[in-house]
Amino acid sequence: MASEVGRGDELWKLEAENDDVAAPKKSVRISVSLITKRNLPAGITKESDKLVTALMKLTHLRLDRENISEIDNLECLGPITNIYLQQNQIKKIENLECLPKIRFLCLAGNQISKVENLQHLTGLGFLDLSENQIEEVNPDELPKSLVILTLNGNPCTERPDLRKQLIQVLPKLQQLDGQQVTRQEKLEAGLQVSDDEDDEGLEEEEEDEEEEEEEEIDTVEGKGMFHDVTCGIVERSHERVKDVLRQHKDHMTELEEVRSQSALTMAATPRLSSRMSERSETDQ
Repeated sequence: MASEVGRGDELWKLEAENDDVAAPKKSVRISVSLITKRNLPAGITKESDKLVTALMKLTHLRLDRENISEIDNLECLGPITNIYLQQNQIKKIENLECLPKIRFLCLAGNQISKVENLQHLTGLGFLDLSENQIEEVNPDELPKSLVILTLNGNPCTERPDLRKQLIQVLPKLQQLDGQQVTRQEKLEAGLQVSDDEDDEGLEEEEEDEEEEEEEEIDTVEGKGMFHDVTCGIVERSHERVKDVLRQHKDHMTELEEVRSQSALTMAATPRLSSRMSERSETDQ
């Protein structure tokens, strides 16, 4: 009997310990419902006639931090230019050929081990593959259009010759792993560089654009090279100005009302005093 009680206590302790350990989150697949939930207004549902139209007009796809394990089911989308898939469980770059207009792709913080299936993205300018598991990079797998490339946090960055190799095959590259590609580096890589190219000017331009992108993109390193980012920042700035002016106008209106009430009170005070004096004399 005592042994049975002891075994029962051990089982209870084991179950308690298992309850204390958080269960791993279940992997998620990309679906129309998930895309709709993250990227479209709440009023649009699967039954809505507007859903298909809205999906075909979508240009920015935000699916970060969703425990997505596979890039798939994107055929229902239209002219997507920006994709945010950072902080998921993606192991392979695939199934992006249905979105040939991509210019911005963030895959940071996943489980990717190989750079592949990107050559067809001939307009891709920004690629963030930081904090993955990439040990080797074949430069031929990268589109020649790349302007900003981030590989920080991958084993491949320990190779001392990788930077030079990437600069050699990516003629438009301006920033690699958060550092400006200098004119000297391009010359050493055998690239043709114009005489009037100014590293200092490029660095100043990059600093300005990088500050803009920090306001627009979370966990993505690099600079804001795209027009829509700048437009969004300018629009928010205008909205802030409008809010300040609106608050100022409301404040001035309230102040004017207070002044008017104060003037009325001051005007009424002598009359009130006179009446009180008259009543006092009458009472006497």
